[in-house]
Amino acid sequence: MPRLARTRRGFTLIELLVVIAIIAILIGLLLPAVQKVREAAARAKCQNNLKQLGLGLHAYHDANSGLPANIRPDAVSTVRVRWLTYVLPYIEQAPLFQQANLNQNWHLQPAVFGVKLNVVECPSAPNGQVVDGAPDTSPQWTSIVANGDYAGFYGVSPELVTVAGLSATTARADNGAISKTIKLSFGSFTDGLSNTLQLTESAGRPDIYRNGKLVVKANGGTRVNGGGWCRPASELNILRGSDASGTTAPGTSAINVTNGIQLNGYPDPFYNTDGTGQIYSFHTGGVNALLGDGSVRFLKSGAPIATVAALVSRNGGETGSNLD
Repeated sequence: MPRLARTRRGFTLIELLVVIAIIAILIGLLLPAVQKVREAAARAKCQNNLKQLGLGLHAYHDANSGLPANIRPDAVSTVRVRWLTYVLPYIEQAPLFQQANLNQNWHLQPAVFGVKLNVVECPSAPNGQVVDGAPDTSPQWTSIVANGDYAGFYGVSPELVTVAGLSATTARADNGAISKTIKLSFGSFTDGLSNTLQLTESAGRPDIYRNGKLVVKANGGTRVNGGGWCRPASELNILRGSDASGTTAPGTSAINVTNGIQLNGYPDPFYNTDGTGQIYSFHTGGVNALLGDGSVRFLKSGAPIATVAALVSRNGGETGSNLD
């Protein structure tokens, strides 16, 4: 008796759509988890970068009895060298340091300062090679400056006495962990190294970001100051804060509102510039910060400006600053 041939039954259209829907749901469930893991890895790498910079600063301090000054004189003709250049030998960049001419302005050495340094780039930031066209009074140039996402403060703006109710001992423009003219010793950190902010994130410059969105792509003179790891102007200068929208300064918002505000004739006691840098990262909920003792903490976006100012000040006499 002949056998009946079996017929193979394929997927119906409805079954196929169900399978596709299930796959889409699984992707939708897994994608946020994958993104979360990637961000956690990027945040950890960023923290490690800051730790390496902290080790380099401590090694420099031990060898030179002080931290390197961020040499940025008011006179345009005077040589300008950022503190990070001096730290290069202590962060495994001795060959690059040997190429640098410390008696020549950074903008005349594109072969040196166009070199990317992974240790100064946060993986979460839209970094890479950027054209940093010197928005201040430095000679204009068009060479490539390698980006950097970390910077420090000279001090706290006296404006915040009125704007945010800070004490005059905290709101001083020269009480930060970085000096423009002298080598600061750790002995001058009388608030304690663990209570003083050495470096933090100010990512995305010279493009302007506000509340997670790119607002202005740098071109010509439209930018906020800094970005290049070699430029003394990449420092955050003095803590001023901003309003909640990130469009004006000074203000009481300090973290992750904007990475900088373009201001013509910025009223600064050290020098005028086209913009003021701000504390900013592309991490969710806050920024990484290096403290004077070499530890790295995560500062939440909603931290009061008084807390941030107390951390910026190395000798304001504040106690019990709550980082969390």
